[in-house]
Amino acid sequence: MTIRKKEDAQRVLRHVPDVNRFYCHDGEILNNIYDLKTALGRMHTSTYRHHVTAEKNDFARWVREVLGDDKLSRDMANCQNQKEAAVTVSERITWLREKA
Repeated sequence: MTIRKKEDAQRVLRHVPDVNRFYCHDGEILNNIYDLKTALGRMHTSTYRHHVTAEKNDFARWVREVLGDDKLSRDMANCQNQKEAAVTVSERITWLREKA
């Protein structure tokens, strides 16, 4: 989904239903984009590497399929490392909050 309206931004920033939570390999549970930002900033590298490989990016997929932010998903898929992913999510939150 492309973020065009205030409601679109609010949808991405929302707390997702329990069935759509993201369960990290280390046991952490992500309920929203804010949780993703926090988790990326503190998770062990091995957890990040479990979810992000040359073949897959579980975080980018969750952002696209559950949160509905195609741009952030593409940007995350292009990140070279965990730190870059955390910054990308943080910058997107700032942009979304301005829209909301």
